[in-house]
Amino acid sequence: MLVKDAMTSTSIKYFENDYIEAVANRLLESRVKGGLVYNIKDELVGCFTEIDLLRGLLKNKCTLSDIHITNFHFLKETDELKHITEMEHGIWPVLNKNGQISGFLTKDQYLTSYAKFSQLEVSRWDAIFKSAHNGILSIDLEGKITSINPPAEKMAMTSKEKAIGKFLTDVVTPSGLLNVIRTGKGHTEKYRVGRRMYLTHRTPLYDGETLTGAVGVFQDISEIEFVSNELESVKQLLREQESVLENSTDGICITDGEGIIIKSNQSFCSLFNLDSETHETPDFIKEIVNKVVAKGKRHNVMEPSIGNDNSLIITANPIKNSSNHMIERIVIYVKDMSEFDALRNELEKAKSLLETLHLSEKTGTFIAESSEMKRLIETVEQVAKVDVTVLLTGESGVGKEEIAKLIQQASPRTDQPFVKVNCGAIPETLMESELFGYEGGAFTGALKKGKAGLFEQANNGTIFLDEIGEIPTHLQVKLLRVLQEMEITRVGSAAPKKIDVRVIAATNEDLQELVQEGNFREDLFYRLNVIPISIPPLRKRMEDIPLLVDTYSRMFASKYDKHLRFTTKAIQVLSSYRWPGNVRELVNILERLYVTATNYEVSENDVRSLFTKTDEQKTVTDKAIVVNEILPLKEAIEELERELIYKASLTEKSYRGIARALKVNPSTIVRKVKKLEGGSLKL
Repeated sequence: MLVKDAMTSTSIKYFENDYIEAVANRLLESRVKGGLVYNIKDELVGCFTEIDLLRGLLKNKCTLSDIHITNFHFLKETDELKHITEMEHGIWPVLNKNGQISGFLTKDQYLTSYAKFSQLEVSRWDAIFKSAHNGILSIDLEGKITSINPPAEKMAMTSKEKAIGKFLTDVVTPSGLLNVIRTGKGHTEKYRVGRRMYLTHRTPLYDGETLTGAVGVFQDISEIEFVSNELESVKQLLREQESVLENSTDGICITDGEGIIIKSNQSFCSLFNLDSETHETPDFIKEIVNKVVAKGKRHNVMEPSIGNDNSLIITANPIKNSSNHMIERIVIYVKDMSEFDALRNELEKAKSLLETLHLSEKTGTFIAESSEMKRLIETVEQVAKVDVTVLLTGESGVGKEEIAKLIQQASPRTDQPFVKVNCGAIPETLMESELFGYEGGAFTGALKKGKAGLFEQANNGTIFLDEIGEIPTHLQVKLLRVLQEMEITRVGSAAPKKIDVRVIAATNEDLQELVQEGNFREDLFYRLNVIPISIPPLRKRMEDIPLLVDTYSRMFASKYDKHLRFTTKAIQVLSSYRWPGNVRELVNILERLYVTATNYEVSENDVRSLFTKTDEQKTVTDKAIVVNEILPLKEAIEELERELIYKASLTEKSYRGIARALKVNPSTIVRKVKKLEGGSLKL
């Protein structure tokens, strides 16, 4: 705000010999708070305020010469109010751009205008604070939250009313702002909370040289990293496509609508004896292009090869502009028929290999020697006969998919489709159309006839939804409707479609914890959890390991034409290992043994050579704690606490989850982490 916006503009002049009482009456009539005093030479000699008049009247002064201020300071109309530092007097004369006196500014006017300006500035900064895209949070020296904007509320899943005044770690997981208060130094950090990635800038707040708190600005960069990865994937795809184009034995070229070659590979140039530099278009290629442009659709033709009697199959595909459907490019594929016999032989080999793999997967029965697995198989056989939803839980690699196959094979739907869906492998943007299908033209790139989703493909059969916890929240509602009403709605359609599908879901996550965190719908959880089946990890059914070794050994012996014999010690080593990767890890180890073994007898050392040192410790004993050296008890306890919290953090993604795994209060975990974060612990 400028001086001219707050000043009193006036041309009224008062003189030194004017009586105070008369001047006071004039001020009352004009409601002006002061004035400028001139001498008989019409020179400015002073200025006064209504306060100065009042003091003069009280002291029985007569004229303005007795009260006016003579050591005044000039201001300019274009001066900024916030830059005024001279506060000694209560009034300042003001000069316009021509250097002429245009009025005056009183201290009251200055304070009133500056207060209004300050309020506007506060409102403006508050609006910026609230409308900022990034989350902003500040704390005081006690670590209590003093401000939080809406994006930060959303990221922390809280509200301003609940957060203000609370200790930082009671509201958000990262505790980096507390380090800023302790050190007085800011820093930048990237961290992960759940499946989201954040970038935070933490800065100390100072009042002069006194530290008063800290502020953190954090941004959700999950989408940015996803886009970055997608961009890199696109670049890699372009490189691969370029490589495929250049190394393809088929002739490929791209022309414009006039038949001018834009790009071609070496095979195309070789087939037609073309110069790769000039790209001169053969006449028959131009004829094909003209036919494609005239018809507006694909055109196939057979032409004799130049220089031999082989025939060429030429296929021309138009590429149309998405806006006006004009043909922009034509892609021409040329196939030399002499390669068909080689391709036919390769196809027969592929069919033979696929048949072999298919036969190797059909084991006939599920391997179960332990009492736990036998009880589980009995449960599966009973559940399979009843057409209800089943939720399979267990660690990664325990065989959830095999159990799902058992349920399907033992059910009345055994002759119907069995569709497997890995929910964690489908991009979130494609999941809805993949699961429920779409109508023609529902989105850019959609097939004109539409496409049936995986639920429709599984109609009358069974659908296996692996990693069910990865389904986005907005699709959980549609999945709930499928389970409740047995009907789906394609993307781009308003008409629901009835289906008859049995749902088997599987997860290695704690769905109840996801429900508590708000990442999984409670009603969907109960719909899925009709018949829960928990598959024990391999370390809890060690009796099955010899049988598993025997079964997969026969399979790998057939696959690699190599017969191995496992010694008793080797089986004992395999049985004593804790198998964090479960059956999948066991199969991997067995296949590596068949590939790398130089002797026909697998010994204890052969097995141990495939384990890391950490893995070897796990095979020595089943004890949870192994003591390797003597050290002070206090240091040993701290090291044990650090290791336990770290191991729990590998499977639990929150302080609450770690506390539950270690059976302590969450505040204890927070306190321990703060104490130990100077070491190697990184949560």
